[in-house]
Amino acid sequence: MSPWALNRMARAIAQGAVIGYPTDTIWGLGCHPLIAASVARILQMKHRGPAKGLILLSSHLEYCSDYLATDAEQLASLRRPTVQPTTWLVPASEFCPPWIRGNYPTVAIRITDHPLLQFLCDRLQAPLVSTSANRAGCATVRNAIQMRKQFGDQLDFIVGGFAAGTGRPSQIKSLASGTILRSSN
Repeated sequence: MSPWALNRMARAIAQGAVIGYPTDTIWGLGCHPLIAASVARILQMKHRGPAKGLILLSSHLEYCSDYLATDAEQLASLRRPTVQPTTWLVPASEFCPPWIRGNYPTVAIRITDHPLLQFLCDRLQAPLVSTSANRAGCATVRNAIQMRKQFGDQLDFIVGGFAAGTGRPSQIKSLASGTILRSSN
């Protein structure tokens, strides 16, 4: 995508657009996390209930700070590099919307250096909602063509020109206990 198209998309996300996009792991569905109607659209597309919660992807931990109830030591742990993409379950702040955390006292966040996410998060000064691009019980979309076939008429944008990362879901790890809840292997 051209810089002009990316800027246009970032402005649309700030106003409620829902996108299909490659992440540092797999293809995902995303939107601005504070726009409840956009999150509801994603959940409807996926045939998924709101109780499970969603991941916040960000280029910088600071963009997630309003969603987190962490101390300095926990923030230092989140800043340490990981060998593989890691989604952290972090205590949620009182400001973290229930449509993001679901029925949990934690919020899932992942900090990434994926160029698309860096561009969008930096333009929005916010994280993006991220959830795998698939309907409940179905295989995850692996490219823009599959995204268009499965969700094309329901999305405002499908991002091309960027590669998805590992092709596998991220590792999920509890910040409080260090327990790995899902391995990426």
